[in-house]
Amino acid sequence: MEDLSNLPISLDNLPIDLNFSVWAIVAGLLFSSIGLWLFRHGKRNENRRNIYSGVVLMIYPYFIASALMNWVIGLVICGYVFYWWD
Repeated sequence: MEDLSNLPISLDNLPIDLNFSVWAIVAGLLFSSIGLWLFRHGKRNENRRNIYSGVVLMIYPYFIASALMNWVIGLVICGYVFYWWD
């Protein structure tokens, strides 16, 4: 295993926040997978509501770092799709 202490840039000084919780990553993977399925289902049936909801489900986890907010937003969007399912 290589020693990473002599890298020209320290991983601690990166300008981005790399502190994700495991549950936020699980929520992101789950809701992104549901979003991909919704997007494909919407394209196949020409349902714009499912297409847009799928895109939102695939993209929003990149902007939310909190695990609780990831789950709340994902469940709200999935509830919206379930309520308006055709």
